[in-house]
Amino acid sequence: MKTFDTIAAIATPAGTGGVAIIRISGADSESIAQNIVSAKTNKRLCEFESHKLTLCRIHRAGDSSAELDEALVAVMRAPRSYTGETVVEINCHGGFFAANIILRELLDCGARLAEPGEFTRRAFINGKTDMIGAEAVIDIIESGSGLGLSNAARSLSGALSDKINGIRELIMEITSNISAAADYPDEVDPIDPAGLRSRLKDALDKINALIDGFETGRILRDGIHTVIAGKPNVGKSSLLNAITRSDRAIVTDIPGTTRDTIEEYINIKGASLRLLDTAGIRTDVADRVEQIGVDRALKHISAADLCLFVIDSGCALDEQDRKIAEAVKNKTTIVILNKTDKKPVVTPEMLADTFGFSHSDIVETAIPEGSEPLGIEMIEELIADKFALGEIRSGDVFISNVRQRDSLVKARDSLKLAEESADMPIDFLYIDLEDALSALGEVTGQTIQEEIIDQVFERFCVGK
Repeated sequence: MKTFDTIAAIATPAGTGGVAIIRISGADSESIAQNIVSAKTNKRLCEFESHKLTLCRIHRAGDSSAELDEALVAVMRAPRSYTGETVVEINCHGGFFAANIILRELLDCGARLAEPGEFTRRAFINGKTDMIGAEAVIDIIESGSGLGLSNAARSLSGALSDKINGIRELIMEITSNISAAADYPDEVDPIDPAGLRSRLKDALDKINALIDGFETGRILRDGIHTVIAGKPNVGKSSLLNAITRSDRAIVTDIPGTTRDTIEEYINIKGASLRLLDTAGIRTDVADRVEQIGVDRALKHISAADLCLFVIDSGCALDEQDRKIAEAVKNKTTIVILNKTDKKPVVTPEMLADTFGFSHSDIVETAIPEGSEPLGIEMIEELIADKFALGEIRSGDVFISNVRQRDSLVKARDSLKLAEESADMPIDFLYIDLEDALSALGEVTGQTIQEEIIDQVFERFCVGK
């Protein structure tokens, strides 16, 4: 364990609530907290049983008669705490003023205000978690879906770290065999090239499987960025309202009602869908404001994971439809043939022939005012199929951020070089294997650079 100064912060969100938690961590946490804590049993904090809540009076330092609150206080002694240091947590009544005045008393008694993520950073430095676990903490905090939460929780529990460490052990076995053969040539036989390639392929397959799962992990963490696109007045806002089961967007018969982006979130089979209703795309825009909305719509299409291309079945296809079809051509797209409760002019067959869309990607819908919308459940099922949401098993774990993926790509590239060097002098092979081990160590934090650690913990709130 490394010794640091003692830090304190409010660990709960600012504002009014039932409970606010002030967290103190460091070697002096008990002595600092003792200045403002008086147990109703008259025990001192050093006499508290570890990891047990005790009802206490909270008062100003140096004046036990100046009561501030009544709180439950727990002491969690090192190394059995979140940070690995002795931690004191004061569970006081929620409220911006109450929690902050207690924190101020602690700071006046010698604690330092914690920096963003400093509690978790100390947990990482003291070996209570690795970098994967630290990143999983922030993913759990920011989780917006059940599948995203489950994936982050599995990473926090060590499932992803176990996979990375398993690959590292496989490579370390190879490097140890190489070292032993070089140091004791008369006693240890060199590695058979065929066996070496087999073991390298095994490690490469495991790394590639993790890299291939990145997009799934990213979607579970960030949600499916979904853009509803189409000409004005084809029913985009009605579709948004139908999918979200709300009146989120204004619906009128006037073309161009939606001029800015409207954003809403829903969950489909445990995954978050970030829905963006955009301005109707047309060439003959009415004014500069509408042009800005059209430009934003095209920009959102470019960045989208999924496009819902809405077409009015009662209006003939035109150049504006062609322009949108061209914009979504290389995107994952579901075509919504809307207003099919009226006499259709456009059919799924026409869409397939004109724009090359697959019949399986076309859904016919009708969203009549005051009646049950048709086709919405089919859209949701198709989204789940396209992103294989139903195929995610309870034990699966995925990498979910670019830092992890980039380090795995470096490890993969080094192993490929090692594979190509299997018939060359052993020194070349050893260097590539060491590079692969270093890259894998970056994922878990064993060989990570200080500036990358700083970047990770900058994302945390002050009390975590």
